[in-house]
Amino acid sequence: MSIAHLTNTCPVCGAEESLDALLLRMVADDTVRLLVAELLTKALPLGDLVVRYLRLHTPPKQRLRLATVRKLLAELVPDVQRVAIERKGRVWAVSPEAWKAAFHAVFEAAERGKITLPLEGNAYLYGVVVRIADRKEGEAEEQREQDRRHRPVEAAAEGAPAPAAFAHGAAAPKEATDAAAAAKAEEIKQQLRDALALKKARLGTDAE
Repeated sequence: MSIAHLTNTCPVCGAEESLDALLLRMVADDTVRLLVAELLTKALPLGDLVVRYLRLHTPPKQRLRLATVRKLLAELVPDVQRVAIERKGRVWAVSPEAWKAAFHAVFEAAERGKITLPLEGNAYLYGVVVRIADRKEGEAEEQREQDRRHRPVEAAAEGAPAPAAFAHGAAAPKEATDAAAAAKAEEIKQQLRDALALKKARLGTDAE
């Protein structure tokens, strides 16, 4: 894909222009423009976000200086490629989705006037990245803790003895056996009472 086939859309008016034309306005060095164009072509889908991010470093009515572009990309590109950054004495894992979220957070802050433009360096962006990565780590740790709490309960439920089976051939509980025996005994007694009553009735009939 050629950089000329990629477009940048103005978030305010919706106007579009090719990224090569945008880079021509932004960077006053042919070699750097070619390098950036090649980088953005291979780094998509983050490439368009990088171009928009570079614009935030452009002084009013000026183009980005070669030294500024080199400094920004020399730090940003390797970190985007290795999906990690090193800050505050530790390494933070940063997924492509987290980079996207960080870029958009910076763009939103710029649109709302919460940051001073032009930006100087990647410090603000990386601060946003760290906050996002920290939040993601916290959510992952909370999920792991919930899994640990639920695991013993599930294990206990799986290891609990199954209820006694009442299928053919299975031993019935003692209470059930006693109840069945008592019912059978009561049935026999009732049969004897009925037989005795019938016999008395026959004797009475014969006496008449």
